[in-house]
Amino acid sequence: MLYMPNFNISKVDVKLLSIFCAVYEHCSISTAAQRLSLSQPYVSHALERLRLAFNDPLFVRAGRSIAPTERAHYLAPEISTLVEKLIELSEPSHLEISEMSTCFSISANDFERQLIIPKLLKTLLRDAPKASLNLSNTKEQYVDSLRQREYDLVITPLKAPNHLDIYSKTLFTDLPRCLFDSNQISAEEVTENYINLDHAAVQFGYNKARIVDQILKSQGITRNIKLITPSFEALPSLIRDTRIIATVPSRLQDSLFAGFGSTAFPFESPEMAFNMVWHKATHLSPTHQWLRSVIEELV
Repeated sequence: MLYMPNFNISKVDVKLLSIFCAVYEHCSISTAAQRLSLSQPYVSHALERLRLAFNDPLFVRAGRSIAPTERAHYLAPEISTLVEKLIELSEPSHLEISEMSTCFSISANDFERQLIIPKLLKTLLRDAPKASLNLSNTKEQYVDSLRQREYDLVITPLKAPNHLDIYSKTLFTDLPRCLFDSNQISAEEVTENYINLDHAAVQFGYNKARIVDQILKSQGITRNIKLITPSFEALPSLIRDTRIIATVPSRLQDSLFAGFGSTAFPFESPEMAFNMVWHKATHLSPTHQWLRSVIEELV
């Protein structure tokens, strides 16, 4: 390929830079094209222009995919920051919260929803009455949903991947706690005989390891699980009037499990971190910065 050092860098626009970021993130022209709703030939042509502009191949064949060159690795964080700044310039400089009509799409499972959404909704109704919420469950692979703007924000215990276009911040940490019907079983019995009692567990999706069982497995212990549900919301009514224990995040004792007996999980456990994750497309948006700040304050 013939490179042209005198290629006019001013011809590199934000669309070309966005294409570079997408190809860098996916190491695939076809996936980048699909994400940006562009044709593969268009993306390939854009890469040719970028190669001329930077006088470097940028991406080379690596088996069935492509790999960034050293020059591309160097440019990636700079280009990503530049694209963010350009997005910021397109946003209004002054935010009128009371006039916002944004529909915020938030992905969170029922524990996070129980903890955050009621207070968030009250805040919106009071301070941003024209705004609205669109809630959905969190997929295990949520990054593409953020990139496609299916979600604006994900609240999850899953660790955010290390991608240039994905941001995350720890909202809070929690520890597991044993909750039960105190008319049927005592805290002392739960503490002393935890392993031999019957248990309920929550499992999101198929074949997903439960945090509590991972902790116990490391000590060679297995629970006697009598009930598995796909969410926390059903558990209180199901285990009431039984001797079944639910080992769940401790903050649920003040919401879903109000009125239930409670005692500490009788094994050493690391804190569980719950993260707020978002895409760079909303990173510098005043409306989304406001939303994230409100959620932090509420938590």
